[in-house]
Amino acid sequence: MKKCLFAFSLIFFLASLGQATTTQDHSKSSAQKAVKTINGEVVSVDSAKNEIVIKDDAGAEVRLMCSKATKVTREGKSIGLTEVKPNEKVTCEAEEASGDWMAKSIRVGSMKTD
Repeated sequence: MKKCLFAFSLIFFLASLGQATTTQDHSKSSAQKAVKTINGEVVSVDSAKNEIVIKDDAGAEVRLMCSKATKVTREGKSIGLTEVKPNEKVTCEAEEASGDWMAKSIRVGSMKTD
């Protein structure tokens, strides 16, 4: 009986240790999302699709998806995505999500210079 109880306790301990390791690995992978800053000029805004297209400094067009969590500002004040117009200068912080780039923040008229 003692051997059976010991074996059950050992199996339970190893199972919980394995679960803790698996949970830790998942949190590491989700924390390692690709993040980038895009400086450029607005090409188009489609508020129905919640997306904005920006031509970056290298001349490449970057399509960013927006969500309710995307913070859009002009001169430090919150504005709606519909208020962003083509040809305006923007600085965007974006994160890769499911193969697309999701805008975390869009600052209108605030090009960073190094």
